[in-house]
Amino acid sequence: MFSQTTLLLAFAAGACAHMRMASPKPYGFATLSSAPLTMAEFPCKQRPGVYTVDLAMNQWNPGETKPIIIMGTAVHGGGSCQYSITTDPEPTKDSQWKVIHSVVGNCMASIMANYDEEAGDPLLVQKAFNHTVTMPSNIPEGRYTFAWSWMNKLGNREFYMNCAPIQVGSGTGTASTESAAKALGALPDMFVANLDETCQTIHGIDFVYPDPGQSVERGSSANLKFSADFDETKKSGCAKVTKMGAGAGKIGSPSPGTPSTPSQGSPSTPSQSTPPSVPSQGTTPTKPSGAPASPQVSQQPAASPSSGYGAPQQSKIPTNPNGGGFAPGASSAPASGSTPQASAPAAAKPTPPAAQPVQSTTPQTPGDNNTTPANGECTPCTNDGAVVCIGSKQFGLCNRGCAVAQDLAAGMACSGGVVVAATKRHVHFPRAHLHRRFSASRFL
Repeated sequence: MFSQTTLLLAFAAGACAHMRMASPKPYGFATLSSAPLTMAEFPCKQRPGVYTVDLAMNQWNPGETKPIIIMGTAVHGGGSCQYSITTDPEPTKDSQWKVIHSVVGNCMASIMANYDEEAGDPLLVQKAFNHTVTMPSNIPEGRYTFAWSWMNKLGNREFYMNCAPIQVGSGTGTASTESAAKALGALPDMFVANLDETCQTIHGIDFVYPDPGQSVERGSSANLKFSADFDETKKSGCAKVTKMGAGAGKIGSPSPGTPSTPSQGSPSTPSQSTPPSVPSQGTTPTKPSGAPASPQVSQQPAASPSSGYGAPQQSKIPTNPNGGGFAPGASSAPASGSTPQASAPAAAKPTPPAAQPVQSTTPQTPGDNNTTPANGECTPCTNDGAVVCIGSKQFGLCNRGCAVAQDLAAGMACSGGVVVAATKRHVHFPRAHLHRRFSASRFL
């Protein structure tokens, strides 16, 4: 017979077989499975105890950048995902979700498989994927709900959504719908599809959001295939389903035909717990003429991060060397790897060369730093963008030679620059929720 501990470990392993958010800590983490949503479970994977706040509230300041960590191995060949917020502490179908960052392609990976099959890993060897997301600087302080939503590329047509409680600011502010509308009303609503067979994206395609928002990250692998189309035989309900992110529309939405123009994009894969094998690419932004132009991509090392909420550009999904997100402590100065627009403000005085870290196109293997710094202090590092383990209970993302410590989510550990589940067991899991046409597929 299995002991209770063994059964609990098996349940935890099954929950991580697909993908779920580990940081910020989601609502009801103990009951949150990694399975995709059904129509009845929208939003936030409805279940008993769905809005239980485990431990402490997730803190996030206006203008602050944080890494969003997604755990699992069944990456379904990647896909596209969005990060959104709503003013409702316990969201319903009437809640309106405003997109603060979109990833088009390579979310959560760029391989044409699942990691456990691609690398021959046991199912429970968890991998950590992260994007960095910046909270809008003009957002009123108060209680919000943050969401990660994902439409996978391969396998069944699925929609994943995990939600987490966040407190923006000091905790003393209370954001009203009116004040939030002024800051968030112009942002696009979260895009929804694949909840049922009336509105499905195309298998094998990285979906292009019709309005990705002001902060956009675009994948760059050779496996990418972009399209904004739906399955021709399964799109009768798209007019309704795709608008579910708008809820009752109490915050407000951009006027039809005038989508919010992104100011950032990136030809980079999501940060992983292992060093990337391909250097990030730089870009030349579109010219400030009246006609839109496709961005030109040049092969250059990644430059310094820059703000995800800057002046708009012509292209809806431009490319940029920074991923549309920033590690803690990142600067808001323009990236040195991109050509500034003609209409941009005059540049500030150049920083002395000695103050800038050396850019490397061959990342070093991240390691551990067993010294836990005081709150807010910097841990020196050499590999920009890599995960740095700080002590036994903290980690940071290397940014310009500095990693700022952040607490690991419960049940997580960091070793050798890898964030993993603290306990690993070899457990066999049945392949579930496969449609008949994918019964021979290797994608869960």
